[in-house]
Amino acid sequence: MAKIVFGMAVPHSGMLGQKPEEWLHNAERDFNNPELWFRNRTWTYPELEAHRGKAFEQYLTIEERTARASRCRAALDVMAAAYQRARIDVAIILGKDQKEIFPQLSPSIAIYSGKEVHNGPPQRKVYAPDHHVVHQCHPELAAYLLKAFQAQGFDMCDLEDWPENVWMEKQMKQRADYPVVPHAYSFVYHQIMGDNPPPHVPVLMNLFYPPTQPSMGRCIEFGDVLRDAIEAWPQDVRVAVIASGGLSHFVNDEEFDQDILQKLASYDYEGLSAIPDGWFQSGTSEIKIYSTVMKALQHTGAQMTLVDYVPCWRTAAGTGEGMGFMYWNPEEAKK
Repeated sequence: MAKIVFGMAVPHSGMLGQKPEEWLHNAERDFNNPELWFRNRTWTYPELEAHRGKAFEQYLTIEERTARASRCRAALDVMAAAYQRARIDVAIILGKDQKEIFPQLSPSIAIYSGKEVHNGPPQRKVYAPDHHVVHQCHPELAAYLLKAFQAQGFDMCDLEDWPENVWMEKQMKQRADYPVVPHAYSFVYHQIMGDNPPPHVPVLMNLFYPPTQPSMGRCIEFGDVLRDAIEAWPQDVRVAVIASGGLSHFVNDEEFDQDILQKLASYDYEGLSAIPDGWFQSGTSEIKIYSTVMKALQHTGAQMTLVDYVPCWRTAAGTGEGMGFMYWNPEEAKK
């Protein structure tokens, strides 16, 4: 039988690919964003600064940015090493599309059942190598999972072919000759798996766009079904479940992030589900799939290893991203 032996939750922020000198460049986007989600409501930047003051200005120095960038890089290296030690045969990668391939629709939960995915230019360097690569997926496992979730009351979308990445053409003014995967997946392939992922199944959760977002409770239930389905799969393989995204962004909320980390470490599903959905909007919504990973790993008895938590700011009012790096490995815990 298949066995879940590893879980991971990793951010995929573009800031992780920027030099510290470039971190403040995205501030203009925050200044002009009329809907900055923070604590259950939206704010304009002037409203946010009036509410929070300029409390984070002290963290905008080049020295602070350099130190935090170094911590993030070191944490990613530890995460990649932890993944390699786990000796994974098959992976389930949980992520989302951010209008990269689905500009006009938002399926709530989709599983990619195709044979391969593509990565490479013009995807940004933090997400891809400098040449076109093709990675093998696992259509057999994908078809099995689709049936398993349908049998448990999930209405699933079967994504048979990876659509063109229209974001590349629209935002970067470049078009690839192949369907580049969304950044949530390419980051894991490139930064964690060293451009050599095992056969895997990409799962797309619509975390960003109302009204078809799965709730925190639904993402927890998804982890339940995923665990049972994998454990019942007759192939003798070692499986990893990896969540790509999170923590709080694009308004960084360190207090909220620390509370989430505590709940994740203690398998506190009731506490996570009790948080109003308005706290899980915009990029912060990616935290929901962290709960899927913890639910899939809880039966192993694994304790969460928090490699680092690094709040990274780019404006005085605290916009930016909370970078949380964590994994679950039951075998290491037993040694």
